[in-house]
Amino acid sequence: MTLEELLRKKKKGISPVSKKEVEIPLTFVVDIGQEREDGVHFIIHPAHENGETLDFVVKGNELTPL
Repeated sequence: MTLEELLRKKKKGISPVSKKEVEIPLTFVVDIGQEREDGVHFIIHPAHENGETLDFVVKGNELTPL
C-alpha cells in the first residue's frame, strides 16, 4: 500500500445531521521511531482503527518508504 492510498482510506459512520451512513476520512497516528544518519524514521497508522502501518525515513522533505 502506498502512503497516498492509506491517506485516502475512509471508514463508514453515521452523520449526526442526516442520520445516514457516510464515509469519514481516517485520523492517523505518527510515531517517531529513531533519528538516523539518513533521516528520521517514523510510522503512520490509523488511529483507533485496524489498518496497515507504513514505515518511512524522512530527510528534509524527502520521504523514503522502508
